[in-house]
Order: sequence, then C-alpha cells, then structure tokens
Amino acid sequence: MSDLPDRTATATAMASIAADLRETVAPETATVALDDIDGRRLAESVAASKPHPAHDYATMDGFAVATGDEFPLSIRDRRIGPDADPLAHEPGTALPVATGAPLPCGTDAVVPREHARVDGGVFRGPPPEAGRHVVPRGSYYDAGETVLDRDTVLSARDAALLRDLGRDRAVVRDPLSVGVVATGDEVAAGVQPDRDSEAVAGLVRRWGHEATIERPVPDDPTALRERLAAIAADHDVLVTSGGTSVGAKDHTIGTLEDLGTVVQRGIALRPGRPVACVRLDDYDAVGFALPGKPVAAYVATVAVVSPFVSGDRTLPWRTATAACDLALPDTPIEYAVPVTVDDGTATPVGSPESDVILYEDRYRPGRVAACPRVLRADGLAFRTEPLTAGERIRWTPYPALEAR
Repeated sequence: MSDLPDRTATATAMASIAADLRETVAPETATVALDDIDGRRLAESVAASKPHPAHDYATMDGFAVATGDEFPLSIRDRRIGPDADPLAHEPGTALPVATGAPLPCGTDAVVPREHARVDGGVFRGPPPEAGRHVVPRGSYYDAGETVLDRDTVLSARDAALLRDLGRDRAVVRDPLSVGVVATGDEVAAGVQPDRDSEAVAGLVRRWGHEATIERPVPDDPTALRERLAAIAADHDVLVTSGGTSVGAKDHTIGTLEDLGTVVQRGIALRPGRPVACVRLDDYDAVGFALPGKPVAAYVATVAVVSPFVSGDRTLPWRTATAACDLALPDTPIEYAVPVTVDDGTATPVGSPESDVILYEDRYRPGRVAACPRVLRADGLAFRTEPLTAGERIRWTPYPALEAR
C-alpha cells in the first residue's frame, strides 16, 4: 500500500489557502437556542467557566473514606446525598454517601455498601485503593478549558454538553451566500446541458450554506465581467464552472483576475487541475473558478471549495486490494481515480475491468473528467504512484468527501 499521509498534498495546500481566503469574508453571527444548533458552525470557542464536576463525587452508595486513615473507622451519624454541599473530613471516620454525593474534602475513595464490613457503628473495611468509585473534581473539564473550538460544526447531541456548561444558547455563524454559475456559449444557448451547477450547489447546501444557481453566461469577456461582478456583489462566494483552461474562449480566470486577486491558480490534482481561487476585495467576497467537465468540477469542489466553506479536515481512508495494474500519466502530480469496491477489491472505473471502459492500461483523467457515470462509483483513490494488482490501496468514499 502506498505510504500516503493522513491527507493528500492537495488537501494540505488548500487548507492553508482556504484559511487565508476566510479572512476576506466575515459572515454574520446569530445567537440561537440549543434546539436549533444542529448543523450550525460555532462563531466563538466555548470554554468551561468552572471545573466540572465541582467536587469529587461517589459513583456508588457506600462509605467515603480517606485511604490514609488507620482502620477501623467510626461511622459518622449522617448520610450525604447528591444535593448536599461537601463536608470536611473528620480523620478516623467513614461517612455514608449516596451515588452522586460530593465526597468530604480529604476523602479519596468509596467502599460500596454491599462490600463494607460494619459492626456496631464501626467500619472495619476492606480498605480501598485511592480513587475507587470516585469521579474526580474537574474530570469532565477544568475551569478555562476550551471544550468546543470555534468553527466546530455542532450536532444536536452537543446541546447536552452546552447545557452542562451552563449555556442555553450558542453563537453561530450565519450561512454563507454562494452564487453558482456555469459559463460557455453552448451552455448559455441551451445546446449543451449545464452538468455542474446543480451538483456544486447541492454540495454547498450539504455543507450548511445557501446556494443560488444563476443563469449561464456565454464566453464573451464583456458579458462575463458584468455578470460575475453582479453575482459577486450579491453573494459572499462566487463559484463558476467552465472557461478555466487555456483555449481561445477560456475567459473566466482572466475576468476574475480583473475583478480581484488570484491567490491560487491550478492544483496538482487531476481531474480538477484548472482552477483558480480569487480574493474579490472590492466585493467583500471570494471566487472559485472550477473546470467545466462534470467530474473535474466535482473533484475541484470537494478539493478546493470544501476547505473554505467547511474548514480544515482530514479524510477517513479505507483500504482495499487493487483489482488490476494501472499506470498513471507521466506528469508527477496526484490523480483522483474513481473506484468501485466489492468484497474488499477496488476496481478503477474506466479500466477494462469495469462496467464503463474509458482507457486501457493507463489512467486517462481527461476522459474520466467528462463522464458523470464515474460519480456512481464508491469513491476516489488519490494516487501519486501506479496501481499494482493485489496491492493494498487506500481510498475515500464519496460520502466522506461530501461530509461537513
């Protein structure tokens, strides 16, 4: 199996670029009730104001003792419940306690009632080990400890944690407004379908933001500039597809460069390589120019747009056995190879071993980029080295790539 790191080189590079771009767009915040936090992103870190639990407490009904005292011990004539304040320990005594009760200051263990030997008001043992049947003070979190980091995507179960921290509301970021637009004469004229915008918008919405699909724009520099400027003015994020290569009609990146500052042009990943990340300072927005072929647009969305809108994250790898040899193109970059995985065997989609044949013994990312059917595979293997039949490889399921 290739010795891949926890994330691809492209993901590492894009995490840094995304962090820089996020300084351009400062989304509004809102304070919401705990029953409305699911899927929302924290706008500020949440720290514990005090240690919790506030005191050592018993996990069993029994007797609180100090393990350093000499046995036998006299039993104090009172019993402490969960709602009581902690008492001071009286050396040489054992205190009856209920489950959840705070231990007397100076005691360090609890002997369950069913294990205790008691005779005439005297506790005779057995002597426990320190810490037995005790939850220590501050074992959930210490005072000042950050429990939830800023930009954490909250789930409904986090309401229990926030309530335990004494919070009844959370400060979260409002969703980003994202304008999605396809470019190209054929798409604008309806001669070819727009195969990108709905997929891109759906991913943006899955990641918790608002996406609007705009009408396609033809390959006319003047019309393109006017339309992209208008979309940037109305949204926090502009995502285009098409027109990112070096052809005579590929004006998208040049137009975005006129409107702002290109901070990244191209990524070392195919399909998906011809992209651009743009800071649109005059519009308080950022732009992402994606390639127009549908698989390339998908790969670029999860590789480039996701780190910006979803934050830094690593991919969960799975392992499988390669079904066949597969050579890679000569350019030494990463290749996203769609695979189906059946009974632990990974088959590159597009190879002669698969249901759809796009190439023979060498991977052809350009052909794969144009075939949406490969998006019905199980996931992607990110490779910098050829596949060898029988090799254990790592791959990432599509749902993991699309997760928030």
